[in-house]
Amino acid sequence: MSDRVDVLVVSLGTTRGLRLSDAQLVDMLRTAGATVAAVGTRIGLTNALRRGYPVNDLVEAIAARRALRAGVSAHLPRALVISTTTAAFAIGDPGVPFAVWLDSPARLNRPGALNWPLHLLERRQLARARMLMAHSPGTLEALPAAAAPSVLVPPPIPAAPPPSHVREPFCVGYTPDPKAKGLPLLCAAWEQAALPGVRLLIAGLAPDRAAAFLARRGITLPRTAELVGMLPQPAFRDLLARARVFVSAAEWEDFGIAPLEALDRGAALVCAPAGGPFPALALGRSLSPEFVAAERSAASLARALQIAFATPDDRLSAYRVAARAELAPYRPEASVARIQAEVLPALLDA
Repeated sequence: MSDRVDVLVVSLGTTRGLRLSDAQLVDMLRTAGATVAAVGTRIGLTNALRRGYPVNDLVEAIAARRALRAGVSAHLPRALVISTTTAAFAIGDPGVPFAVWLDSPARLNRPGALNWPLHLLERRQLARARMLMAHSPGTLEALPAAAAPSVLVPPPIPAAPPPSHVREPFCVGYTPDPKAKGLPLLCAAWEQAALPGVRLLIAGLAPDRAAAFLARRGITLPRTAELVGMLPQPAFRDLLARARVFVSAAEWEDFGIAPLEALDRGAALVCAPAGGPFPALALGRSLSPEFVAAERSAASLARALQIAFATPDDRLSAYRVAARAELAPYRPEASVARIQAEVLPALLDA
């Protein structure tokens, strides 16, 4: 006999990042007082159909629907939380109230006429939901006009210990996807910045894959840059806690946890303009606009890097204090409070 739960979380789980953030969502719902079960999707044989959008999303949406049905049968939930707008596309009316937890709507990150079926499905499902749980202010702004009520529930950034104001002369970059996260721009900007005695440590991608990507494009890794690979989370966070600067050259960010964690751990954020909701970009412009490149060019990003490394220590100390204050809406306790006050009443009190 199944034990009925308050909330079933349906996790798309197609990337490691999604799986980690969905596990955090389950923890926040439980901390807010709900009983929770979670199910993940299995793409199965239809994985062979994935060759590009919109087919990729439709294949994943159908897999999410299968997972939802199995989870409902096993756990008899009073309500659902669907992680990602993609996982919600094909669920129709699931028979219980549901919320959607999303970083970026498809109307924003799947543009163009080819993706109109996704936009149509999304409008229907985001209007049918009882509540939308948006990762960032930019997500809230990008929601369709007829969407359900929404609340800010970002992936949590737990507060690190107060950062040291004594920093080491290196910069951290993070390029798990070398194209989308701007590895060529990062390398070109670092070469032009020509910062004496300063190293660039590029994490997030196996060194052989990164080197092969650069070689295919005829790009040479700068002499003072090092590919440090896919570091365990504690090791990566330790780098952020010691680095003077974190640099983002991403072309697109649906959310971007690494830049927010960098700010939390005391690294100054140097950033290129990027598409997507990308909350750290807005924070960077608010904290120190001269650290944000005026355009997506190597020269502009190099100039922002030079300014950040030339900034006096006392000013960077004040910057760190201000940055941590700006992260208050992204703390887990803030999200749990919003879940308690707005999400669970909408889902369970009807």
